[in-house]
Amino acid sequence: MQSILCTDGRSRSGKDYREVIFMINSQRVLSDIIKTSQMGINGINVVMDKTRQPALRQALKVQRKEYSNIEQQAKLLAQQKGYKIDQIKSITRRMGAMMSKTQLLVGEPDSKIAGMMIQGNTRGMILSLKNMRRCDKPDAQVAQLAQQLLDTEKNNIVSMQGFV
Repeated sequence: MQSILCTDGRSRSGKDYREVIFMINSQRVLSDIIKTSQMGINGINVVMDKTRQPALRQALKVQRKEYSNIEQQAKLLAQQKGYKIDQIKSITRRMGAMMSKTQLLVGEPDSKIAGMMIQGNTRGMILSLKNMRRCDKPDAQVAQLAQQLLDTEKNNIVSMQGFV
């Protein structure tokens, strides 16, 4: 989202430039929360039927539900604020699915799945941390949701460690 500033410090929408920057920051963070959640859900869906251990399958179901809840909260918040949010592209979904399936062709699948989940959560955490540091005071609700996603990713890593 790009905003053109007028000479009086206001955007074309009439909002003060600080309001516009605040909105852009919050919108960008919400978009990344949604994309990260969708990537988590997609990754879990791709590997779910490859699991052998019931405990791993149950842990993945819990993680998928957490991601789904966060995604829905972020979409609702974006709608309430009038933000247009990008979602992950279908090509990104397909590429991720192909890579995951390729990694599972040889070897013990449960350990590989746990490792892939740890890697994905780590990438999500890095993105979340960068967003939280890059954005100058995002909306409090957006910041709370970003922290919830970060906490979820940390917990997901811990839950997968026993399956590696």
